Parts: sequence; C-alpha cells; structure tokens
Amino acid sequence: MIVGRPLSKTCRELAEIATGANDDDLAQILRMAALKAAETDLRHCGTDSRIEDFFVGVWDWDVVNDQIYSDSSFALMFGVDAEDAARGQPLNVWLNAIHPNDLDTVIVDIEKAKRGQLFSREYRIVTKGETHWVHAHGKCTLDKDGNAVRFPGALLDISHRRPTTIT
Repeated sequence: MIVGRPLSKTCRELAEIATGANDDDLAQILRMAALKAAETDLRHCGTDSRIEDFFVGVWDWDVVNDQIYSDSSFALMFGVDAEDAARGQPLNVWLNAIHPNDLDTVIVDIEKAKRGQLFSREYRIVTKGETHWVHAHGKCTLDKDGNAVRFPGALLDISHRRPTTIT
C-alpha cells in the first residue's frame, strides 16, 4: 500500500525496472511521467492507494502501418477486445472512445507528437456508458527524415482527481 508517496518516485522506480527488462521505450515514458509528476507534486493518497489502481496500460503505435498494439488493460479502458488490441488496430478505433469534447485537442497533440513533441494529455474516455479521466504520455520515434515511425506510450487513470459530472 502506497500512502502519500510521490508519484514521481514510483515512476522512477518503474522506469528502472523497465530498463532492467530492456524495455527502453517504456523506461523513457516512465521517466517523462516522473518529471511531470514532480512538477505537479502528484501523490498517491488515501489508505488503499496503490500504483496498480492508477496504471492502465501501454500502447505501441506502428505509425507507418497505422496499427496500435496494446495490453489488455489498455484495450479494456478503450472498449477494444484484448485479442484485437494484441493484433493491432488502426488509430480511429481507439479515437472512437475519446469524449467528443476532448477529441479535437487530442488529435492536435497527436499531430504535434508525430513531429517530435512530447505527447502528454489529460482527456476523457467513454466506454460502456462510463467516463474515465486518463493521462496519456508518449513520445514518437522519428526516422532520419523526421517522419514518425513508432509512438509508444503509457496511460494512467486519473479519475480519482477529476470531476466525473462534466459532459
């Protein structure tokens, strides 16, 4: 159980584990998340808070072939079948779950990320009539000509700190 523990410390520790497992992309994303958490002094709070309660999952977008692969937890959050997610689905399948009021800004930030900027966005996902606030963090890998080829990232459920009544 983690109580009042800085999320930045947890992300740094997870980044070390990812580095040890030779998952450099995930390690980089977790280090970026640690920096963002340190800026906001985000902490786990409550008597039953655990990192598992906030971490949703990871994605890896093959930008060239427009196929996003994810783990089952990430797929569930977006209302996508886990087996379909493991085989890869086009971006539009995933965008369908994003709240209509957030969709345009998410798309703009995706385009910026495809030009090399860090993707770090809070937005709502609506699946099965439930709205969840999430924080997505990712960074594109660019080829020698500056074109996006891969876009891995991680997703945290931040519903606990955002209002759920906004539509």
